Amino acid sequence: MEEEVTKKIKEQTLKEREKVSYVYSEIKYMLDDVMNKSYTEFNDRTLKQFLDDNQKRANSYVPTREEQGKADWQANFFSKTTRNKVKALIAGLAKNPPDVSISAFDEKNQQSIKRGEIMNTLVEASFVTGDKNPQLEMFMDSWNCTINGTVAKYDGYLKIKDKVRIVTDYDPTTGEVKFEEKEEVIEDECIEIDIPLQNFLIRDPYIRNVQDQPAIAWVEYIDKDRLEYEYGNFKNFDKIKSGKTLVGQEEIQTFFKAEWDTRTKENQYEVIKYFRKYGKDKDIYRIVINGVLILDTPLLWGKKKKKYPFATTIFEPFANSKFFWGNSLPNILMGEQDVENAFVNSMTDLVYRDVTTPLLVGIINKDNFDLEDEYVDNDTRIYVEDVNQVTPMPTKGISSGAIQMLQFVKADMEDDSTDKVQGGASGSGSTAREIVIANERAEELKGLFFILMTDLWVQKYRLRIINTLMNYSTPKIEAVVGEDGVKETEEVFKVFRVSNVEISGGRQGNKQIEVVNDNNALERPYNLDLRETTMELEGQPTEITQITRTYLDDYDYVVKVETEGLYQKSKSLKMAMMNEKLQIYAKLFPQIFMANQNEFFKMTAEIYGDDPEKYLEGMQAQLPPGMPGQVPGQPGQPQGQPVPETAPMGQLPSIQ
Repeated sequence: MEEEVTKKIKEQTLKEREKVSYVYSEIKYMLDDVMNKSYTEFNDRTLKQFLDDNQKRANSYVPTREEQGKADWQANFFSKTTRNKVKALIAGLAKNPPDVSISAFDEKNQQSIKRGEIMNTLVEASFVTGDKNPQLEMFMDSWNCTINGTVAKYDGYLKIKDKVRIVTDYDPTTGEVKFEEKEEVIEDECIEIDIPLQNFLIRDPYIRNVQDQPAIAWVEYIDKDRLEYEYGNFKNFDKIKSGKTLVGQEEIQTFFKAEWDTRTKENQYEVIKYFRKYGKDKDIYRIVINGVLILDTPLLWGKKKKKYPFATTIFEPFANSKFFWGNSLPNILMGEQDVENAFVNSMTDLVYRDVTTPLLVGIINKDNFDLEDEYVDNDTRIYVEDVNQVTPMPTKGISSGAIQMLQFVKADMEDDSTDKVQGGASGSGSTAREIVIANERAEELKGLFFILMTDLWVQKYRLRIINTLMNYSTPKIEAVVGEDGVKETEEVFKVFRVSNVEISGGRQGNKQIEVVNDNNALERPYNLDLRETTMELEGQPTEITQITRTYLDDYDYVVKVETEGLYQKSKSLKMAMMNEKLQIYAKLFPQIFMANQNEFFKMTAEIYGDDPEKYLEGMQAQLPPGMPGQVPGQPGQPQGQPVPETAPMGQLPSIQ
């Protein structure tokens, strides 16, 4: 046993141990001097305390009556106002991910439109392949950012090979199964991971841009199954041990157990991914698991200019805009939310006391009421010595002043977020006009959030371009059997597809990008046209583009997010604006309105999702035979009838 332990210790070289020690010294600094420190921006709370308070408010958490010293009959709840405000705020922004355009430029700053279009397709394909859902990602990014104040995303590439059992035959009547075992690539795609902020360690809390941080660490705690799944093929994997398996003082020191054991549970593994861009020690990417160095390389992302594989944004900046973390909606609404809770709970207590009014009982009737009290709900007769000494206790109901104060608090919360109409609740006046007013009221707040969420997507697409360039041309090796029966290896390159997009000719179909080894492997245009025609006949219009594995290299790619993809105006708002426009035109310019009724009708029908032509055709079909048609350019006037003169500008009718 001793020899085996000594052998394991020697496998962790002195140089590796020095690198591991450096990573743990950095983690200690980040935890003690940054992450676990209280900040005035958090109202003298730590990051963990700030996040816990946000989560409790968003989840309507309420302490028990015993913790608050309340009686059993007293109301004890936390209103859902904060959560409703979160939903209302992100409803207009989190429906769809933004549209993105990518431009490609060479070292002479000359644009390549073709390469930009291909990169755009590759990036889009990476977001929709497999079981990915861009709409859900957009919603979750907005949700986490609003509640926590900050969102951190990792954009990387996951490639895992493992042995899988492939079923070759299955008999459902007997349950017999035949299978063969093969080593296959089971994961080979770009991935995006939302990182809990407590596990995203930074070195300087007053550097806002994540790419400007001197160093960053991402810490995870995983079990043995996931450890083997993700890191089983890494160098030094066989050296990793859990805390309970380390024995002897020498082994404990060698594997730095004191550094990570207090942070891990039994049979749990601490995975530290350490990134450093600046400083004396720079251009570092290391992975340390329970004191074992399993990866040590330069930063992988970017060639000349290195990048961290992280994108971050905030909900709203604090007064110190350089502060790394952002303010959250639950924290912004904290004061008003607490006042509202206190008012509503107190008012509920008053209503309860008014319904079940206590009695003032004279001492002469004490014994009788002690006896009858348990039957008071079921018996209508209570015998007392002196009825004049029994009277209801005076109770004070809810006053109009209290109601007004509650309304004032709610109005203040709406100034910081959105009002009822923005949240989807109906109002009291003209519905169309209320929608317009509500959007105007919330435009500034949504505009701020929109700018910050746009920045997050710009960062994500830039990182996805880097990951695409790193991995789009990597082939997978497949074994094939030649004519002589001898197994040979063959390079198989990737095929990328995006469905339901606009292709050449303005049609809807699929874009397919195929990667080949070199120019000699490119198919002739005639063959590609033939394949596209075959696919279209099968009901799958497809545009096929082939590129070599180096076609996209040595170009700079510029990302532009189309804002309308994020800031969609609702259908209700469009209807409201159209209705208001028609009313104004009809009252101020009745002659022009009457002369262009058909055009106004077409615009209105399209807003409501109808085809205007079917109504206009039906109207024409009902005209009596021989009736003249319309004067060209004036669809509202029968032929031969003079057009009424417009009223002088000084005599326009006023809007009532």
